[in-house]
Amino acid sequence: MLRLDQTALLLDALRPPAGMEIDTAVGTTFTLDLTALLTIPVAASFDTLTEGAEPADLLETIRRYSERTVLFCQAGAVSVPSHYRTAHTLVEDTVVEVKKPADGIFHPKVWIVRFTGGDAAPLHRVLVMSRNLTFDKAWDVIVRLDEDPTDGIAMDSTGILDFLDSLPAATVRDLTGRQADLVASLRSTIAQAPLVVPPPFSSGRFVPLVDGFRGMPFRRRYDAALAVSPFLTGDAVASFFKPTAKRKVIVSRPAALNAQAALLRDIPEVYRVKDALLDAQEDLESFETLDEGAYADGLPDNATAVPSMRGLHAKVYVQDHGESATAWLGSANLTGGAFGANVDLLVELTGPKSQVGVDVVINKRGRKDDLSWIVEPHPLPASDDAAVDPEEGISAVEARAYDLASRPFTITYAMDEELEGGPWTAELVGSAVEAPPEFSVSARPLSLLPARAVDLADGRARWRGLLEEEITPFIVLTLKAAGSTRNVLIRAQLEGDPPTRRRSVIAQAINSPEDFLRYLAALLGSTAAPNAGAGRGESGMFAGWLPDVHVDRVLEDLLTTASRNPSRLESLDQTLSALQQDERFGRVVPKAFSDLWDAVYAARKEAIG
Repeated sequence: MLRLDQTALLLDALRPPAGMEIDTAVGTTFTLDLTALLTIPVAASFDTLTEGAEPADLLETIRRYSERTVLFCQAGAVSVPSHYRTAHTLVEDTVVEVKKPADGIFHPKVWIVRFTGGDAAPLHRVLVMSRNLTFDKAWDVIVRLDEDPTDGIAMDSTGILDFLDSLPAATVRDLTGRQADLVASLRSTIAQAPLVVPPPFSSGRFVPLVDGFRGMPFRRRYDAALAVSPFLTGDAVASFFKPTAKRKVIVSRPAALNAQAALLRDIPEVYRVKDALLDAQEDLESFETLDEGAYADGLPDNATAVPSMRGLHAKVYVQDHGESATAWLGSANLTGGAFGANVDLLVELTGPKSQVGVDVVINKRGRKDDLSWIVEPHPLPASDDAAVDPEEGISAVEARAYDLASRPFTITYAMDEELEGGPWTAELVGSAVEAPPEFSVSARPLSLLPARAVDLADGRARWRGLLEEEITPFIVLTLKAAGSTRNVLIRAQLEGDPPTRRRSVIAQAINSPEDFLRYLAALLGSTAAPNAGAGRGESGMFAGWLPDVHVDRVLEDLLTTASRNPSRLESLDQTLSALQQDERFGRVVPKAFSDLWDAVYAARKEAIG
């Protein structure tokens, strides 16, 4: 239970069981980094996600998984990428923004995943976390719950179904048909999936904090209590800690602890993450910058890759009662907003106190495998100044950004006269910005440079001279107030989108026969990707085309897919159609393969009907 030698990465936790792949995934996050979203489908190929153009096989992997994924996030909490990249086009329909709840925020961190493979029955996994989908480095927690039809104690899954049911009505824009179908399909199968309570716990349930289900889930009577939360408010702290408890422990950030100093003096054990640990992490990160090329071919055999951490972001609550202990883990801070206004999710697990109780999680004597190893006592100040630490760490300009992004925006693209740059115009329309005089708001498509941002005071903005590849629904809003600037990304409703834009993304990345074969291998899930120098030359239709590359497996997979799962070849059809409009077609796709595809396509068309 919360042993520090049991670390995990989100990408590892999402990795499918052997022989299976992600069939459907629904996730939620408060803040979102689009580049972090791209790493999920290409975790094994992340090193190839460079600053340059993405290869076609990588783009195909992103496309395939993004079409199976729906990710809900707080509107206005999507960070702006350092630059616009082709792969962003493929996740446009993955991101779904949620309106800011009244007096709260959309704050849950959850992944619900269905895996399929071959003739095996589908399997499900639920991840409940405190980690947002960003590259932040902090101490977080993750609870992984896997389906096992043959063994283990089953979780009570009622709460996760209530949570899923609450999502569609909370979005800024209505879900598309594909998105709604994915959520409904996953909801129907997860309802029947026996998710197993992780040992040594003996029972478990999900605790959704949504409209109709709000309130603190904690026990009214207990013997000892531990709260780990980066943000605190007095009402929530007072409600959680009872005067009669034999042991009371709280771990938080220094600013949060200082803000509640007067109240926390009644709690005997008040801790923060060790300053020395945070200082050491900063030193390590500075060395990483200098040394990032040292292991270009991978880590040495005797090296161990572990996640680097900085700061506290975990949310964990433990209460001992009799010989048992109950733990709550997830996204909710110990604040009034978390349990009274936010949308959050916790998982509740009960087990033997001797294995999961407060003394096991944070031992008074100190151990190197529990929480006591990374924390130290925090001396409280003499005064209580709540203004030094806003609830949930949200500033006034950030709250304004969430409110503004929760309004629907539409961007319409249309052909115009040929101008310097390109023939497309774009018009963004939203609600008029009713901002105080000290606030100003500007906007630009993510694909354009900041210099082309336009004032949005009247709710409208217009751009001319755009290229087709600059068409995007992702819009950067810049909010400025006295001494503060906030850039956020929104996903506007897209109108006037040319049908060739998204279809040609992968085709534009194919510039050689090797590119085409890698793309084909990724599309089919084949392992026969090019590996120059490792194989032998081919004969027949591929003679002289791809020396040192085995293609027989790719062709076998192509024919198998055409007969068993013909709809999966839709991307190949679109890519070949786009390539046929380009003079590169004959150089990257041999005529023999083109003729073969004509026969495969005819069979596919007949199979689909």
